Amino acid sequence: MKIAIIGAGFTGLSAALALSKNNHEITVFEKDEYPGGLAMGYKESLWNWGLEKYYHHWFTNDKNAISLAREIRCEIVTKRPKTSIIADNHIYKFDSFFDVLTFPKLNMPDKLRMASVLGLLRYNPFWKPLEKVKAVDFLQRTMGNKAYSLLWEPQLKNKFGRYADDISLCWFWARIKKRTSSLSYPKGGFLEFAQKLVSEIKKRNGEFYFNTEVTEIRNVNHSGKRGTSASRILIRCWTSQSQHDGKEVKSKEQKFYFDKVIVTLPSFLFLKIAPQLPEDYRRRLQNLKGLGALNLILRLRQPFLKDGTYWLSVCNKNAPVMAVVEHTNFMDKKYYNNEHIVYLGNYLPNNHPYMKMSANELLKVYDPFLRKINQNYQLSIINYQLFKAPFAQPIISNNYSQLMPPFETPLKNVYLANIQQVYPWDRGTNYAIELGEKIAKIISRHC
Repeated sequence: MKIAIIGAGFTGLSAALALSKNNHEITVFEKDEYPGGLAMGYKESLWNWGLEKYYHHWFTNDKNAISLAREIRCEIVTKRPKTSIIADNHIYKFDSFFDVLTFPKLNMPDKLRMASVLGLLRYNPFWKPLEKVKAVDFLQRTMGNKAYSLLWEPQLKNKFGRYADDISLCWFWARIKKRTSSLSYPKGGFLEFAQKLVSEIKKRNGEFYFNTEVTEIRNVNHSGKRGTSASRILIRCWTSQSQHDGKEVKSKEQKFYFDKVIVTLPSFLFLKIAPQLPEDYRRRLQNLKGLGALNLILRLRQPFLKDGTYWLSVCNKNAPVMAVVEHTNFMDKKYYNNEHIVYLGNYLPNNHPYMKMSANELLKVYDPFLRKINQNYQLSIINYQLFKAPFAQPIISNNYSQLMPPFETPLKNVYLANIQQVYPWDRGTNYAIELGEKIAKIISRHC
């Protein structure tokens, strides 16, 4: 059976590998030059490893990702990096039960109360009742005003902005449930992991069209070689070609016909390329909300977080960044020409002023906050680069299980599988891989 997959992120790649094992003819279309989706990497000339445009790691219980890496013989590095928070302009280690109990900004009753709530959520296996409760209401009621206003309210506001009050407790549960102290990372970076997957799929005769943007999906009656007519899926696409002057032009439009299609794009992009979708289905997808990602990456000669912190959550509602992630406090700087790599991350709506700024403009906005952490960081800047994605973080509101779209779409033999369907879990490459394997099983049952 001829199956097309639109998008070479980890959902598309894992689905392609699983289906190719069952001897299906797989074709993957990807508008970017490389595979990986939001975990796509790039590599500076003096680096030995690639780096993700948007920070990524695996928890040690991310079984789907780790199992797939082992299957394709991709080596995994596991370490226990330091996780901290910044509250009232002070950095505190915050990655163990002991750290919670010794946190100096709360009294002992409040710390015990908070630790008990986090423990109950972590060991609770039942997520379904939690999706009826808002996270802000539960956290404030159970942890008390002091802990909530100091730690959890700022983090929710920084991550979700105007949607913070709408987030379901189920989302918060998933974040606590899955977190592990030790973290894993594919040797060489996620780009190398993705490229190894591409190689495995090509060994099974899978085809890839990179730099290729799909512009339309449509159900059609297509005449076969012997004059028979059958219901097929038409895909129209354009392939970008680099010219000698550095400009890109679109090549002649191409058309393909398939028996089944998996769309792994964000839902709003699916709506743009599928004009036959009925209006009620379109409204359902349009009602799903999400935020884009904004990452400013600093390359420094000296460490930014000098205490060795890898992940710094910002507990300040007025801070311009949500998190500071020093990648080389997790993976050794020797793989990056001894540079210190720092992510300054945000999730933001696409109409936010930051999303329209250049790297220079954004660094000027961030600078006063960054100087409070490291007064002299600018003296060691080698370079910096800005990456933007229109969709990265779904808004998980109450009763999201009733809002989540099914895998089968109103278009015959067209399936939707994207990060808005990994619920009750949150975004991440592990769940993207799990989703790809799940949609491959569904399609195999229907073949």
